[in-house]
Amino acid sequence: MSARARDSRTADLFAAELAAASVPVPAPKPVAVPPPPVPPVPPAARPAPQRRPLWYAVLFPALLALPAPQERLHRLAHRAQRYTPLVSLEPPAALLLEIRGSLRLFGPPDALQARIDADWARDGLRARSAAAPSPLAALWLARAGASIVIEDPAALAGRLAALPLACTGWDAPRLERLRAIGVTRLGELLRLPRAGLARRFGPALVAELDAALARASAPRRAFVPLERFAARRDFEVGIEEAARLAVALAPLVERCARFLRARRAGVQRLQLRLWHRAAPVTRVTAGFAGVTGDPRRLQRVLEERLSRLALAAPVRAAALVSGPLESLSGGSDDAFGGAGGAAEHAAAPPLIERLRARLGEHAVYGVAAIAEHRPEGASRRVREPGVAAARPPIDAAGVPRPMLLLPSPQRLAAGSAADARPSDWRLERGPERIESGWWDGADVARDYYVARDRRGARGWIFQERRGRDWYLHGLFA
Repeated sequence: MSARARDSRTADLFAAELAAASVPVPAPKPVAVPPPPVPPVPPAARPAPQRRPLWYAVLFPALLALPAPQERLHRLAHRAQRYTPLVSLEPPAALLLEIRGSLRLFGPPDALQARIDADWARDGLRARSAAAPSPLAALWLARAGASIVIEDPAALAGRLAALPLACTGWDAPRLERLRAIGVTRLGELLRLPRAGLARRFGPALVAELDAALARASAPRRAFVPLERFAARRDFEVGIEEAARLAVALAPLVERCARFLRARRAGVQRLQLRLWHRAAPVTRVTAGFAGVTGDPRRLQRVLEERLSRLALAAPVRAAALVSGPLESLSGGSDDAFGGAGGAAEHAAAPPLIERLRARLGEHAVYGVAAIAEHRPEGASRRVREPGVAAARPPIDAAGVPRPMLLLPSPQRLAAGSAADARPSDWRLERGPERIESGWWDGADVARDYYVARDRRGARGWIFQERRGRDWYLHGLFA
């Protein structure tokens, strides 16, 4: 074979390879890879659906005419907690209860509202109630006397439209301004432009309307009842003597002390209720000079109070009820009981408590000084002895003051001239002029003297600068 022929075959071979290489090759089809399996979410980790609140509002109109309405409202709130833990006060005569979580226990909203209303009626309380998704809407409906249950927030605007503006409880100037522009009902107010309302009446009114329509949150402060100790003991045989009664009450006092010790708290008042077979309940109140939880002090004061009590009939049962619990501040006693230590001052409160138990609650008191020039206003009685004055007393610059100040000045003589003197008194020191009180209508203008009478007693007398009469105001020891 010639060289030309070889070159031709070689060229054809490479040409075929080049032609084969130039033919497009289809790309491989992608293979679908399944995603990795997602582990199932446990029920506890799933987000819970948002619970729509439902508020029950109740109004007690007769509560305003009774004495101590705030205390009665607290007692009603304590009773309302048997239906829901979230109870809110709306002074002076209304309560708000969040009842959505109670429906699974007490049934549908209508049944629960009827059940709570029947509870008030059994005690002779006239109540107006309503339920709505927002506390303000429920309160406004209850004030208007609409006994209704609304669960859908979209229906609030239509239901509230017919209510008068007075049910909102707004102040008189705001209501008068709204009446001046022709708005007397909530529906008319809701139809006004929001920007104009905020500009003329402030953004607080618009925010309150949004809260009433459940468009904005309106958190409420939950009612927390004051914790107290209460325990009762029945006696198999009636107790006729106070000494035996004090011994029988010792277990109740010990239980009260343990109750206070567990909470690191104390009380300043205890009430003892005694039941008889054919006589009204006897109530005995024991007060303490300070916050205490010591069982010995509790027992000792009760014994002193019972020793002065004449039982009307044998006691069949007794109950011990404490006042509000107060935090008990810790302290340390002097290890040696020396002067100036806490052991020296620890004897004062028990002594005061025993004196009050024997003489009466108001017979033992402390005196606090007041920054006042007029002698009759320079001090005041306080329950706790040793209470410091809010402001320091006025310094008399060494001028003597009597230990005993009469409740009111005692007239000695009528003076007709500037040099007139009471015949039974000899002036020793003075005068000290006190002129004050022109700003409160009880102004005084007096010249005080230290004087001595015929029997040698020293007194604090003064002469009125206007009428020139003489008065005895105090006695020195």
